[in-house]
Amino acid sequence: MLRLLQLIDVLYNESGKVNLNYASKEYLEMIVTIHQPEHMPWLGFFHKIAQADVYVLLDNVQFTKNNWQNRNRFIDRYGKLFWLSVPVIMKGHTNKLFKDMLIANNLNWKRKYWGRLFDAYCKHKYFKVYESELYNILVSSDYEFLFDLNYEIIQFFCRQLKINTKIIRASALNVHGKQSALLAMICTELGASVYLSGPSGRDYLDVSLFKNNNIDVQFHHFINQKYTMMDGHNLSTLDLLFNHGDDSRSIIGI
Repeated sequence: MLRLLQLIDVLYNESGKVNLNYASKEYLEMIVTIHQPEHMPWLGFFHKIAQADVYVLLDNVQFTKNNWQNRNRFIDRYGKLFWLSVPVIMKGHTNKLFKDMLIANNLNWKRKYWGRLFDAYCKHKYFKVYESELYNILVSSDYEFLFDLNYEIIQFFCRQLKINTKIIRASALNVHGKQSALLAMICTELGASVYLSGPSGRDYLDVSLFKNNNIDVQFHHFINQKYTMMDGHNLSTLDLLFNHGDDSRSIIGI
């Protein structure tokens, strides 16, 4: 498996394109999981990534309004749930892929976003541990595209949780199609032996498309651990980090 990941590193060039056409079959045994790059994802998101050898960011599908792609939930100092959102330019969004969604930076959202986050968590035990890096990502940096912001946030969480799974953009692969066909093509392109689907995949996934390419389909199972009074609400993983620091990894079950 290590040799496979080293091979992917070589083929994943500076332009962000992947060419696996000449990869030797002896390397191609691995678990691939695929998911849209959510904003400030919940615990189960990272548990699934940690179970895989390669995580593919599904950035070549349509943006979904009022979903988890540009917002997530937190808990304030009074124990009440609240949402934090990154505004995006919605004009023409039905004809745009996720990777092309622009942040509405004209709304000066960053200070308000950080202010709400600071007010809710500044007194938490581990807030100071992550404050500087998060401030740099959320306030100091200038992102034009939502994907770039979400990708940087996902990388931040993976570093803190010590997740070393290889991350690749779907748009960097030579793939096309929709729904199950697209997912199966991604797995085939990467030479996956196992596709780790989310649990909801049981309701929509055409497993035969994977089986036809000798890819075993498994469904992710995650039990959200009790660590806060708001257990069961699937808060952003940031809430866990601010409360438990380095222990977050074991609480997630990585």
